[in-house]
Amino acid sequence: MLPIKGMRRVIAAGALVLALSACGDLLSVSDPQRYTASDLDNALPAVANGVEGALHEVVDSYVIYQSLLSDVYQHTGTWSGYDEIDHGRFTYSNSSMDGIHNAWLRTRWFAEDAEERFIRVLEGSAATDPMMAQVHFTAAMVDLYIGMAFCESPAVSSGPAVSDRVILEQSVTKFTRAMATAGSAGTPLFANAALAGRARANLLLGNYSAALSDAMGVPPGFSYDAIFNVQSNNSIVQLTTKNFNEAGGLMYVWWDQIDISDDDGLMRDPWTNEPDPRIEVFFDGEVATDNETPHYSQWKYHNLSDDIPMVHSDGMQLIMAEVAMMNNDDAGAMTIFNTLRANVGLSPLPPLAGGVTMQDYLLSERFAELFMEGIRMVDLRRFGVVDDIFLALNDGERPGIGRPIMFSMTDTEAVFNNSIDDDLAQRCLPTT
Repeated sequence: MLPIKGMRRVIAAGALVLALSACGDLLSVSDPQRYTASDLDNALPAVANGVEGALHEVVDSYVIYQSLLSDVYQHTGTWSGYDEIDHGRFTYSNSSMDGIHNAWLRTRWFAEDAEERFIRVLEGSAATDPMMAQVHFTAAMVDLYIGMAFCESPAVSSGPAVSDRVILEQSVTKFTRAMATAGSAGTPLFANAALAGRARANLLLGNYSAALSDAMGVPPGFSYDAIFNVQSNNSIVQLTTKNFNEAGGLMYVWWDQIDISDDDGLMRDPWTNEPDPRIEVFFDGEVATDNETPHYSQWKYHNLSDDIPMVHSDGMQLIMAEVAMMNNDDAGAMTIFNTLRANVGLSPLPPLAGGVTMQDYLLSERFAELFMEGIRMVDLRRFGVVDDIFLALNDGERPGIGRPIMFSMTDTEAVFNNSIDDDLAQRCLPTT
């Protein structure tokens, strides 16, 4: 496991202290080393921001690990945690994603504690307060991301482990609550973000009609992003990007679509061979920190403070296209794909031919539109093509049979939660 994990926890704690300190007269403490319950009662905006910030803090690491597990990234450094995930060798209690699961379970608890605090301090006005909308949305988003990455998790504090599907269903319920709270509080950011989150959750659950309805309600140009700054850097940049650590880079399957250049570059679209502005890359011919692998760097994020989109309107368009495809409306799906492509200056997709399917187009367009957002493995898994993708590599280091397709639950929870057995035989780790 990487030393940086502990560093990020310290950074997060420091960020919370800074947020509380910024409250000025709102927060006066007798002991500056310790914040009491009453101190927090007098700093409710910092509490709400701290909950949302805890959600954001590990999204960057989540994207890296999901990229390594899928066909987006490969390990190009010297860290065993990256190497194990890249090659699919991790097991229960031996996954670098444990820290992310722990972080999001804590965030869920932070949200529950904040909600109780708001009700106690604000009393009758709590239900319509923007801070409550912020916390309700965060709690729902935590469940969505846990359900996307982990095959099981407790749904409530100290509760038994349940499947990822149950967690996603819980997220739908929580998103609905968040939308109602945001509507009452007059906070369109959280109302739209909750609607977009519910659209994705419904899509992953196969609730296509509900997903379509939700996606259509998200306004054009909307995006909800994980925020990074000088207190908490974007580790995709810090750990894997050109001019930084370069411990991970684009997998060799994409190298033929990337030209060598001493400047910013774009991956070429596989259907038209045109540079695709949605897939920003950098490759100048140099090798990565392992001193042997050419480092094909993502370039979507190249500043340490770059934010990471979590849900956005282009993603909603892709949901509409997928539902159209599922309803055998190929023309409708193609119209959406080609509109998204035209928006960035790409030519339309060619007519289906030579064994190319609508699913091929969907996965390709989702790869481009959602590049480096941690969605690729979710897509490969739900369409059942992980084994096909990796078998086609004919790579003995990355076999297509038996590769994990999700992450196991953190063993920390099993150790300290009496409702869960810390037993490898009872813990899930699905594979191809």
